[in-house]
Amino acid sequence: MSTRTTRLLCAAALAAPLALVAAPADATHRPTYRPPQVAWVSDAKVSGDTASVVAKYRCYGGNEGTHLWVSLKQGDEIAARTDEELSQMEGTSQLARAWYDTNVIDPTKVTLNCNGRWQVQRYTVGREKGQLYRGTAFMQFCLFDSTADPTGEDLSYGFAYEYRTVKVRTRHHHGDH
Repeated sequence: MSTRTTRLLCAAALAAPLALVAAPADATHRPTYRPPQVAWVSDAKVSGDTASVVAKYRCYGGNEGTHLWVSLKQGDEIAARTDEELSQMEGTSQLARAWYDTNVIDPTKVTLNCNGRWQVQRYTVGREKGQLYRGTAFMQFCLFDSTADPTGEDLSYGFAYEYRTVKVRTRHHHGDH
């Protein structure tokens, strides 16, 4: 995917207020900086107005100034396109019948741990429009570490992502039929 296309797809994520949630730096262990990595992102579990995915990632440089955006989109116009086509498009949220993302979640709950070690963390996304249902969804996972360009113009450093179709499972609560 071209840097320009990736920039367009994630520009909306940076347009949202950045969560500047900082944790104290570990002065005894400062790994050498390396570009962030996303190893994998799980399938999604939906329960009403929220859904969740689990991701394995690694980033460096501390937590201050980091940002994460996760999005799940469903609908006939999304399903009619390949992951590659969707990855190259701008404005896929307009095509979606259902769209959940992290922008509607409390920013203190959408944090990264950029200490140079692999992390496995669950992330919750909330409803922007429509209702996710059992099936598949197009998932976008955009990680911006502390060195990322805050304007989103230059994604050649401090940025890692995974875009792909994921399965969506529904969670049933006691009393649900």
